[in-house]
Amino acid sequence: MKAGVIHCRCSKCFTVPARKRVRKRVQALTLLSLPEEVLLCVFQCLSPEDLLAVRAVHSQLRDIIDNHSSVWAHVSFKDTWPAPNTVWLFERAAEKGNFEAAVKLGIAYLYNEGPLLSDEGRADVCGRKASRFFSLAESLRSSSADPFIWVFIRPPWSPTGSCCKAVVFDRLKAECDTNVVSVGRRGPLLHCLARVLQLFDDDKRSEALMLLEQSSQSGCLQSSYLLWETNRKTAVADPGRYLQCVRTLRDYAAKGCWDAQLSLAKLCSSGNPLGLEQRACADLVAQLFRSCPPVPRRRAEEVLRQGINDTMRYILVDWLVEVTTMKDFSSLTLHVTVGCVDRYLALRSVPKAHLQLLGIACMVVCTRYISKDILTIREAVWLTDNTYKYEDLVRMMGEVVSVLGGKIRSPTLLDYGEVLLSLLPLERRSAHFFSYVCELSLLYSSLTSYSPAHLASAVLLLTRALHHYAPIWPGQLADHTGFFKQDLVPCAVLLYVKCFSKDVPKDYRHVSLTGVKQRFEDEAYQHVSKEQVIDFKELCQILEVSDLEPHMVLPSLTGHPADIHTFLSSPSSNSKRRREESLPVHRGSFVATPTAELSTQEETLVGDMLDWSLDSSCSGYEGDQESEGEKEAKDGETWQLDICHGLALGPFHPIDKWNSQENINAEKSYLD
Repeated sequence: MKAGVIHCRCSKCFTVPARKRVRKRVQALTLLSLPEEVLLCVFQCLSPEDLLAVRAVHSQLRDIIDNHSSVWAHVSFKDTWPAPNTVWLFERAAEKGNFEAAVKLGIAYLYNEGPLLSDEGRADVCGRKASRFFSLAESLRSSSADPFIWVFIRPPWSPTGSCCKAVVFDRLKAECDTNVVSVGRRGPLLHCLARVLQLFDDDKRSEALMLLEQSSQSGCLQSSYLLWETNRKTAVADPGRYLQCVRTLRDYAAKGCWDAQLSLAKLCSSGNPLGLEQRACADLVAQLFRSCPPVPRRRAEEVLRQGINDTMRYILVDWLVEVTTMKDFSSLTLHVTVGCVDRYLALRSVPKAHLQLLGIACMVVCTRYISKDILTIREAVWLTDNTYKYEDLVRMMGEVVSVLGGKIRSPTLLDYGEVLLSLLPLERRSAHFFSYVCELSLLYSSLTSYSPAHLASAVLLLTRALHHYAPIWPGQLADHTGFFKQDLVPCAVLLYVKCFSKDVPKDYRHVSLTGVKQRFEDEAYQHVSKEQVIDFKELCQILEVSDLEPHMVLPSLTGHPADIHTFLSSPSSNSKRRREESLPVHRGSFVATPTAELSTQEETLVGDMLDWSLDSSCSGYEGDQESEGEKEAKDGETWQLDICHGLALGPFHPIDKWNSQENINAEKSYLD
């Protein structure tokens, strides 16, 4: 019989061959079998090193990576800094349109931090390379951000003559003078050059105005607004010119210039310069409040997921308040700094040990953007009690600017507060109280869930209620803001519960962390922080809400003893910060010695050590010298805090850092 034939008694199946079972092989799914669109999305999430490894696997993958610039434009350089062996990766990504790579390269070359360059002609070489990548970063910044690279090349410049900032300025100016730069790219660069010249003496103001005019003609809206501010002063005397000036401002506001929108809202809230109907004028102001972007709900959740709780943020903001008070920075600088910290935390995770580094880096950047007097990098390092190095702060500055897309200035609580106070002015003491509550609100992360416009309106409602204004929320405020009283009452109650509770976080000596309160105890603010506010029951009666017991949810002191490795140095000044007034009488348990208790000879020794440790030849950019405020601050006292637990570890003096065995030889050689 033939094989495969079934034998049975049935005649039918006798001739039917047997069926063979064939196993179907499942086709293996590989990376090459994915659609090209999917591969591009996958590649954009890889690190530069992983991208190079994938590129070497197959020629098809190599072609996809090389032929699509979007892959390198979106690759993330998180926690990565240009180094001699990786600088080519950054340069390749920057040329392909990667904003983060361009920013980090510009800062790295400006401060000579990362790329290995020879000392010969270092300022000229670094300046030429920094100008190249700063120019590229300016063209790649977010559309919602203003030109920003002037922040890094602004004065003060090095007095020695070999200044890298000056080289960058000259190179950018030469680039604008050529016809190689496109019109859209030339305008922001000219704007940055003009902002730099505005910070010099009066002899360069005329050149700055000329550059602003050229930038405005190239289509830079921010330059047009700055020219408007200059022309406004001369147009006030002539009604016809002033009307045309306001109409021009309205055009700039319609094009999306935030500063123009804010100025227009202030003008329309304090009067009717356009001669519109009352309702139309109110709508112009209300449009500013309606356009305030809502706060993403995921912000608080993302921060908590990173392990940064309310206590850590409270301690950080309280410390930033002390720095602001000691350096006499404006309240706007503080608000913008805290805003940068919150926006960064919402986008990228930060280890607990680097939370203070993030805060002081944001303040360094914001003071250069807003204030005429800046916080130098060396001074900022000293304020952290040398917990971080110079290069750590430089790199964190690059991280902050790149993550925020170059958008340093964002709408703050104070911006909307200025519009509200222009609309319905308060008495001087009430205005100081309004500012006091605004700064108190920065301490609590639960209040960041409200938009700045909503929170500013709630602060005004609370201020009018506590100072017995009647009516507490007039119809004029409702028409110009779009907020009604019932919309603001929940936020106002939460503000009262948070800001005026006596149970605030304390350090290990049971001393309350009240930086804002002590800041507003100054006579300049009429001692408003010492004012006794009405109780919660009376506030509920004024706001016409049910009488409920306030439940203060304090920042929880959570953590483990193993986490005590992060310290926050709190600056102090004889004229500004007086935390020692609330210290216990016994001081024998203090381990370290405050500066004020040292002898004259010891103070001189400590000052010499600090000068040696901050020698400009060690690292960094020569032009970033100490300011006079930093030299005065060294006579003060610093406090060391545990940011993970909210515990102050006692007075700390910089001389203690020399007690380690590894620094004894350096100390001896210096003293000899």
